[in-house]
Amino acid sequence: MSDYVHHKSKMADDLQDEWWLQDLEDDDDSANNKVEPPQTNKDNRKPAKTKLKKTTPKTITRNRPAQDSVKRKHEDVPDSGASKKNKRKRTKKKISEQLTSEPTAPKPADVMSILLRGQKMELTAVEMEELTLEDQHFLSPNDLSNTTISSYLKEVVPDWLSLVGPHDAKGAPLVMVLTGAAKRAVDLNRDAASFRGKARSIKLFAKHIKVQDQVEQLSKQVVHLAVGTPARVATLVEDDALRLDHVRCVVLDWTYRDVKLRRLCDIPEVRDDLFQLLRKHLIPLAKDGILKFGLF
Repeated sequence: MSDYVHHKSKMADDLQDEWWLQDLEDDDDSANNKVEPPQTNKDNRKPAKTKLKKTTPKTITRNRPAQDSVKRKHEDVPDSGASKKNKRKRTKKKISEQLTSEPTAPKPADVMSILLRGQKMELTAVEMEELTLEDQHFLSPNDLSNTTISSYLKEVVPDWLSLVGPHDAKGAPLVMVLTGAAKRAVDLNRDAASFRGKARSIKLFAKHIKVQDQVEQLSKQVVHLAVGTPARVATLVEDDALRLDHVRCVVLDWTYRDVKLRRLCDIPEVRDDLFQLLRKHLIPLAKDGILKFGLF
């Protein structure tokens, strides 16, 4: 029994008197080593992570001389515009190159064949027959001896004075001259003064003249001679401002050439307007014997 008590006392001496204090110190150290929670701002949000910018190494480029780049550009890319222009120059001839002979007198048979040549619309056999003009539908064409419109009109309309006297219909000319441009219409109207005499004339074209002004003028005045372009004449006819029931003669300014040596039938837009005017309004009147065509 004494040995047992002696053994217990020895164990107590080995544990020392302050063994519980060491355990408390160990707990404090473990508490200090705890992982701290992430810091938050006032709104309890985690701070945004900062992104690291990726850096790429700069490459050093050497600029080529401007002359080398221009030279290479011309070598690599063919000049298509220049080749097209050269090709067009080789294939298309000027009108002056085609006029190898002296001008000839106009022929009635050439009128409709030339006008139909530039039309894209397909006509039936019945429509072609309706557009066919015979020699009886024409007055004597100018044989190039008449150098002015007055001399030609005196030849083909010898009874002009007898027609002018009793005529009192407004907006209904007796003679009409069709040309390709406004300036040419002004010149023809001035040159026709000796033929016109005291009769009244009117110029019908689009340049600087409104359609409504000409409609009012035709509704108030008696006109005997009208000189104009096919487009404006057709517009006034379709607006019922210009009457054709008194027209006795329609003269086509057929042989005149402008500064580009183009005739009335060589200008596409004028040729198309003239064809439509003839087809819709003038040829039916010629077939009925009301008017005839003249070629100047």
